[in-house]
Amino acid sequence: MSRLRAVTVLEVATAALWDELDAQAHIGSFLGEAPSPTQRVVVDEGGLLQALAGAGISPLARFARRDAAEIAAHREDLTHAIDALRAEVRAVLHSAQRHALEDIVLDLHAWDPRRDAEAVTALHALGMLSRLPDQPGFPGTRYRLDPDLPLPADPPYDFCEAAMDETEDLEEPGPSITALLHDIASLAAAIQRIGPRLTAKSTVTKSDARKLGDQLGDSSLRSAGDLEGHDRWGRALNALRALHAVSTDPIKRELFIDHGLEHSLEGTTEQATDRIVHRLMDRDLHVVLPALRAALKDAGDGAVDEIVFLDLLREQHRDVLFPQWDSPQGPIYPVLPGELMRPFDDEGWERHEERTLRAALKRATSLGLIRRAPGVFAGTPDGRQWAGVTSAAPPPVWVTSDLELMVPPDAVTPWERFQLERLGTCLSRDVVDRYRLQREALRRWLSTHDVEEALELLARRAPGIPDGVVHTLQTWARSESRVSLVRGVLLPQ
Repeated sequence: MSRLRAVTVLEVATAALWDELDAQAHIGSFLGEAPSPTQRVVVDEGGLLQALAGAGISPLARFARRDAAEIAAHREDLTHAIDALRAEVRAVLHSAQRHALEDIVLDLHAWDPRRDAEAVTALHALGMLSRLPDQPGFPGTRYRLDPDLPLPADPPYDFCEAAMDETEDLEEPGPSITALLHDIASLAAAIQRIGPRLTAKSTVTKSDARKLGDQLGDSSLRSAGDLEGHDRWGRALNALRALHAVSTDPIKRELFIDHGLEHSLEGTTEQATDRIVHRLMDRDLHVVLPALRAALKDAGDGAVDEIVFLDLLREQHRDVLFPQWDSPQGPIYPVLPGELMRPFDDEGWERHEERTLRAALKRATSLGLIRRAPGVFAGTPDGRQWAGVTSAAPPPVWVTSDLELMVPPDAVTPWERFQLERLGTCLSRDVVDRYRLQREALRRWLSTHDVEEALELLARRAPGIPDGVVHTLQTWARSESRVSLVRGVLLPQ
């Protein structure tokens, strides 16, 4: 396989534009080879941008993306490769996936380094696992999973025996995590648009907080200019920071959104909730989530007996938290050199796992998935939706001929909310939210997406899109992408 190099490419809508650009800006000396008739490799980006700016030309900055067909083909190849694995190798892979966080897994968490060494070697040879450099003072070895690996099926749990009627002493549900997901999406899109700056005290400046209020369609934030002190948007900002989805430029003191947030919001509301909960749950606890989801689903509109749930989990998935290691003395917990070996037995379960599992239930309560009473827990409305107990067809989004969108409650997923707020501005945020599509916003969107994706998004949720809206978006996109600077294009060495 030939080695690849990442380059920046100047791309034009039609090959005829090369003569026009060279006549206006004399760009030939800044360009190299031509991968295609409409592309030229950039050899001097600074000089090229300066020349284009002198001619009044502002190229659309884009980032290279993998082709959707290429991704689908790779995932299909991985699926076939997994199906061909021996059962014990597949079990190690699935354990690694369940213990991984953001595609990184620690060997001590997922398998026995001696017993499963052959399986790990096989997965490494297939490219499903790749070893990361050792970190001084960090126990164990870290591995990165191929991000295109299909998710493993949840273990076949059965918690029907733990299901019971709700009790009167169950606490009231906490704040909605679904509502928080939508607020995270809205605030993240607004931060991308505004690029707010921080004060010396690391708070968003009042002027930029007011700009965020304009973008979010929130008059209270617009008038107060205090993002951190706002009940709704301050909580969303805290969640973004807890997710490590927002960072600060140390020189400009400007907030920016991590590109990984979009992936975290992808899929259905249930999938986005599960992904965000995994990121907010302590690393050692997120392997419990499939069991908790299964218990809530089996309970339906009822509750779950906590003691029976723990007993059933021990019977069905004894190594849910820690892999069982082999030793001459029998099964043991994972151990570091010099540590005392601890038997992997029922006493160990009561001492270690049950304590950790109750911590997971406590964390799930704070995240708004369950509500508890002594010895009992039940799903909140959000928790039951996450578990697949409840579902409802979303109401339609309405698109008007003047580029306005009306979005009723539960009409879009968090990912779709993020995209809509990137494509326009919020005119009002009430029971029904109103947005207006904007050309400037579409230009930013085109840096990471195509206009066809925006039209697909609208068509998926709206019963009908006026022809004028389609024509306007396509015309804007053609005009904005007439000359593009595409970074990160992979070409052979």
